[in-house]
Amino acid sequence: MLRSLRELEATLVRVNRLAALQRIYAGAVPEDLAKRSRVVLEQMGAVVVAADTSAMAHKLRQLAPRIVEQIVKSAPEVTSIVVEVQVTPGSDLHLRGSTAIGPGGMTSLRRLCDQLPESPLREALASMVRRGSRSDSQNESLEDEKSSNDQGKDQ
Repeated sequence: MLRSLRELEATLVRVNRLAALQRIYAGAVPEDLAKRSRVVLEQMGAVVVAADTSAMAHKLRQLAPRIVEQIVKSAPEVTSIVVEVQVTPGSDLHLRGSTAIGPGGMTSLRRLCDQLPESPLREALASMVRRGSRSDSQNESLEDEKSSNDQGKDQ
């Protein structure tokens, strides 16, 4: 029991340390980067930061010397920063819906597909056109259903 209590105390110390580093880090980076990245580990003077996207990670790597300089003011034992990409379920990447191809785009894709010789590219375009046609017909049937429901309410 005493051993588990000591382990919990040690864990609490590490968690508090990470929370403090997170606050310092959030003050050292631009707000948009702070919202899409977080301190995940501190080990032997290196702070490991996880970014939601590779673009965010790239930007953080560019800013790393300035970030470390800011962190050192409050945590002098920090000597470096390591940036990793770690997409989280709450990131906006999972919130994006699929983008529909408009009628003009579908027509252009069909023409291009017809002009291409047999190839993997032609097969991929044909598949895209088929999927687009299915989603268009599903959207049209939903719109027709909504329109008929709206007309029924007017009567």
